[in-house]
Amino acid sequence: MAASPAPPTTGQKTHRYLRLSLVLVVAALLIAVSLQSVVAIWHPFQFGWHPLPSISHAFYTPMRDVFAGSLIAVSVALLALSGRNRATTLLDVCAVFAPLIAIVPTGIGYSGAPGQTPCGGSADCIPAEALESAKAGIAVYAIVVVVTVIVMAVVRARTRTPNGSAVLVSVIAAATASVVWALAFVPSVNELFPFNFWPVHSIHFVVTLVFFGVFTAVPLLYAGGPLEPGETPPTPRQRSIYRWIAGLLIVDLLFLAAAVLFRQVFGETPAVLIGEVVALLLFAWFWLMQTIQRWNDANPPSIVAPRR
Repeated sequence: MAASPAPPTTGQKTHRYLRLSLVLVVAALLIAVSLQSVVAIWHPFQFGWHPLPSISHAFYTPMRDVFAGSLIAVSVALLALSGRNRATTLLDVCAVFAPLIAIVPTGIGYSGAPGQTPCGGSADCIPAEALESAKAGIAVYAIVVVVTVIVMAVVRARTRTPNGSAVLVSVIAAATASVVWALAFVPSVNELFPFNFWPVHSIHFVVTLVFFGVFTAVPLLYAGGPLEPGETPPTPRQRSIYRWIAGLLIVDLLFLAAAVLFRQVFGETPAVLIGEVVALLLFAWFWLMQTIQRWNDANPPSIVAPRR
């Protein structure tokens, strides 16, 4: 991360801080989960280590605002890094799914978060108030997606700047909003919401895996070299790190899937928590390397208007 010989441009500074913010957001979320695990933080002189079953269980704790706010912040930052190459298109797709991880909670019926009573006795369930909150969030999410897709289509038409990547992301966003809205509100399919996404069952689990699964392709792309002319190329060491990040993410996602689908095998071990922490650390590691690699990109190539 060498000093720039000239004063940084607005675009340069914006992209620097956006990448760094993704690292700091992950740090804030992990700090929140760590503090929540030390239950004595809320009860002086009653220290005890009680790890959450997963990071997603922060939804049911006093750290809920940090959990939800972090995921919304990640989504906004990824959209702000939007561009025209393959990697930024994948990041836009990740931004579509990130808010849903916060909006649609994980189930607590099989384990329960600290201080919570498992509801109903079924394998997976969420309290009634969380159910109403999730449906309200999905309603807002669907409306925002529709408005955003329409506004961006109008902007592209009026400025005559066709962008195939933006169209693809718009289609994915509209389809995602339509599916989750139907699962939440259509009477013939919403009875078991949010555990009615066949065949995987949990909507929260699906969107989490999709988010990290799509993101895994991003470091793989950068491991191959620069994606745009003029972009600061990764060093051989950075390319190797990107390959390691992608490979470790693939292994971790397989472990996370096994931890969720076969949770009885792991007993009291917080396997899902471990898998999610590793995924977040790898996510942050990528953005730290991107910040170092592209610190002096004066005008990020992904936002430069295409030549006609």
